[in-house]
Order: sequence, then structure tokens, then C-alpha cells
Amino acid sequence: MLRYILAFIPLVGTTVGAVLGTVDHLNSSFEKQEDTLVAVATGILCSIALNLFFEAYESIHWTLLIGIAIGFFLMFSLNSLAHKNNLSVRHKLFWAMLIHNVPEGMIIGISLVDKNVLPATFSLIFSISLQNIPDGLVVSMPLVSKDGKKKAALFGIFSGVVEPIASILIIATAGRLSNIQAFEPLLIGFSLSAIIMIAIELLKECKNKKIVLITAIITTVFNSILG
Repeated sequence: MLRYILAFIPLVGTTVGAVLGTVDHLNSSFEKQEDTLVAVATGILCSIALNLFFEAYESIHWTLLIGIAIGFFLMFSLNSLAHKNNLSVRHKLFWAMLIHNVPEGMIIGISLVDKNVLPATFSLIFSISLQNIPDGLVVSMPLVSKDGKKKAALFGIFSGVVEPIASILIIATAGRLSNIQAFEPLLIGFSLSAIIMIAIELLKECKNKKIVLITAIITTVFNSILG
């Protein structure tokens, strides 16, 4: 039972970020600076991609290459649909975080497969929960002006709901899979290629590359401190 409860903790971080993104003071600060907000979000994505790259380097396996191939294929398909349907930058951010949270949730599930929860697992969940705060914020904040506070907050929260769902699916099916840890390189590869593709798309629309670089550095340092 404890494992299933722990699987939902990262959603708390996303929810906090999503709600913060609807705060009037924050929104008034960014209301006329959408490019700045997109640059910040892109910087966060670049930081995520960098962290995933190092994880991929440590997890070199043939399944990693399959995951990367699946991620690129899926993102090319989604980009085609996005161009046909004129998907906005705001909604690209939503899909970026949603896609990123699926393998992240599965990695949490893998760490919770063992009934005896290890201290390292608590540390992983805590760090991901903190990292999810800016993730939820950059999804909800740009949506407030177009969709209103409630809908923006829901989008931000929903981008993180897939995380505990993915974790629970892994925990529930762990007994039927002989070596579930073998799937981790595949998940890392998938997430890496998907995030890179979306970060590139957002970079094309960013005018202020300095903010992207500064945010990426700050977020990378923050994630490194969290371990």
C-alpha cells in the first residue's frame, strides 16, 4: 500500500507548480513577456534533456537505441499533426511535459517494485517532486490569458497525472515481468529524444536565447544539487 501512496507524491510538486502558475502577481509579470516565459520553459526542457543524456550515457544498452528511435518517430508524427492543426506554443509545452512524465513515472515505478522501499527511493521521489514544481508552472502560466485560471491549472496538473498512473502500472505488472529494470534504458531513450525534439521546436520560436541558456544552467545546477 505504501508503494502506491508514494507513487502519487511527485504529482504534489506538479500541482503546486500548476497552481503557482495561475497566481495573479506572477501572471501580470509575464503577461506581456510571453517570449520570456517560453524561453524559461525551453531552458528547463534543455536541462531535462541534458540530465537524460547523462543517464543515457550511463545506461548504454540496445534497448536505449530502440527508445530513442520510438521517441523520434512519435515526435515527428506529433509535429506533423501539430502543424496541420496549428498547435500553439502553449500546448506544445503541455505535450512536452506530458511525454516527459510518462517515462519518469515508469522509472519511479521501477524503483518502487521492491516491497521494501529503500532510502534511495525516497530521495528519488523527493527530488522528482521538487523538479515537478517548475514543470507544472511552465504549463499552466502561459494558458491563463487564453483559457482562464481553472483550465490552466487543470492542464498543468493533468500533465503530471500520467506520472503516478505510469508508476502504478509498473508496480502492478512487475510480478509478471522477469526483468523490469531492463526497460529503464528504453524509457530514458524515449524521453531523451522526445524532449530534444520539443526543445528544438520551442527554440525556433524563442527570440531571447540568453534567457534559455541562463535558465538551463540554473535548472541543471538545481537538479544536480537534488542528485
